[in-house]
Amino acid sequence: MPYAMKLDLRMVLALLCAAGLAPLVAGASEEPGAAGEAAPLALTPTEYNNTVADLLGFPRDGERWPKRPSVADRISPRRTASKGVFSPPPPPDPWPWPFPAEPGADGFEGIAQGQSPSSYQVEELHLAGMHFGAFALLSPTFFDCPGWSELPAAEREACAARSILRFAERAYRRPLRAGERRRIEVFWQAQIANEPIDEAVALTVAGILQAPAFHFKLEPDPTEFDAWQLATRLSYFLWDSMPDEELFRAAGSGELASTEGIERQARRMLDDPKARPAVVHFHHQWLGTDQVLLIAPARRAFGPRFGVSRVLRNTRDDDTKWPAILGPIRHSMRLETELFVEEAIFDRAGTFTELMTGNHGYMSRGTAPIYGATTTEDEGRAAVTRQIEYVSVSVGRKRPLTLDPVVLDPTQRAGVLTLPSVLAIGAYAVQPGPIPRGVRILERVACMEMGDPIEGVESALPPDALGVESTNRERTAAATKPSECNSCHRRINPAGFAFEHYDAMGAWRAEDNGQPVDASGSLRLPGAEELTFADGVEFAHKLAASRRVRDCYALHWTRYALGSHLERDAPGLEPIQKRFRENDSVKELMVSIATSDLFRARSAGVGSEGGP
Repeated sequence: MPYAMKLDLRMVLALLCAAGLAPLVAGASEEPGAAGEAAPLALTPTEYNNTVADLLGFPRDGERWPKRPSVADRISPRRTASKGVFSPPPPPDPWPWPFPAEPGADGFEGIAQGQSPSSYQVEELHLAGMHFGAFALLSPTFFDCPGWSELPAAEREACAARSILRFAERAYRRPLRAGERRRIEVFWQAQIANEPIDEAVALTVAGILQAPAFHFKLEPDPTEFDAWQLATRLSYFLWDSMPDEELFRAAGSGELASTEGIERQARRMLDDPKARPAVVHFHHQWLGTDQVLLIAPARRAFGPRFGVSRVLRNTRDDDTKWPAILGPIRHSMRLETELFVEEAIFDRAGTFTELMTGNHGYMSRGTAPIYGATTTEDEGRAAVTRQIEYVSVSVGRKRPLTLDPVVLDPTQRAGVLTLPSVLAIGAYAVQPGPIPRGVRILERVACMEMGDPIEGVESALPPDALGVESTNRERTAAATKPSECNSCHRRINPAGFAFEHYDAMGAWRAEDNGQPVDASGSLRLPGAEELTFADGVEFAHKLAASRRVRDCYALHWTRYALGSHLERDAPGLEPIQKRFRENDSVKELMVSIATSDLFRARSAGVGSEGGP
């Protein structure tokens, strides 16, 4: 088949449809669901990439994957790098595939109400399937016979056919149905009749990776899950990926029919290293800290902190120094958050209290000026080095970034809310942002729906400038004093002012514009809880112990586990929240959710829209 024909998307889709392997389209599924039934839940970009890596037996590190096989270039276009302008950027790794982000719902991806496939996404799914299909030829786990490429032709073909069916069972995360098995065999025979065997294998695997049974985690079948669907829900909840062989065994043996069996598997899975990045991923979404890679603090405000002048020498100069400094700082902030969350939940007390109040941390050379001289080296933990990628002088760059373990000053730092990443995404280019910081606390931490701001309110906000009068708190209070603003800001402002000790990059400060910082306040939460505090550290401790806040955190986790919006008064939610109020272990919360009646029902307590 000529190269151009192999790249024709319409032809490939036609072949797949003819074989019954129709790829994902908006609302597609193998069998239509009953009227009113909850929508099937698709893999998120993160889950897709993790699943492909686990299916093929490759690490979740693109630099450790083998080079893209030549057959991939014969059946699909090569993905090109987009970063860099004036010189060639580093070649992209073969994994992960750069899908467009999901719109999301309730602040998270993987929520059915926030999944709306576009034509662009469908095309990317096709390109990813063709790309990864070729890697089956290099996979250490794909073929069920050793030395496949050296076997006689008949044996090689028979081995490939068996391996494809075994791969499809793992990709679909359940035994193949009779019709599916037949359609895959017909599709394979069509490829082997017209293509070299390596291309036939790659194209058939690509077809499986574009089938609805692969893309949809949960199919619109019964109201109650069968064991295979339950195993799938459990693995994507705890691992962001497919079940392993032990979980498949548990599903097939009937072990998941009992609460004890589910609990046994959940605890085993939480002890597996794959649980760590999945839990970290949840917290990035909870707090929005992935957005720290987009922060843009102003050189005129913070340049001297990092050894550069506030201003350029003349207006014709290009500012190359400040972006080169900010790139590693952004990545360091993100990684510091990941390491903090992982240690708090898996290596320390493992409680919500530890997450909200702990003072262990990491910092790099780039972020050391933000933390200042109050940190002390923690000799009991090892430094961590990660590879980062950023753009400097219009060139994409890769470099290792080392983060050193430190003990943070407990009078200045307490938990995730005082990490530079969280503080920096709630700030402007020059000044801290008490309003966005306050809204984040109320909506994400306390599950209070604040609604949209009044139209045109941005024009009334204090100027984001250096040469200002009074303190940031005073200017914000004055701007939000009118009665039409105060009904919301009497709650927003105190939650934001609690963090006035931190500038727009998250550095602690004792003074603002020459005046002592006032971070005190009082916040009334729904349920008549009154939180009174002197500063952000005390506020974090009060939030950690709050019934409302713990219930909110449990609600976020339960929605995330179910993959659908859950009403606050949903039957079955209260027992989960009650246990978490009494024992705030995050891992125990996850086990409690996995063994709940809600988790085993397809749509109990699920609503299609509405706020918390």
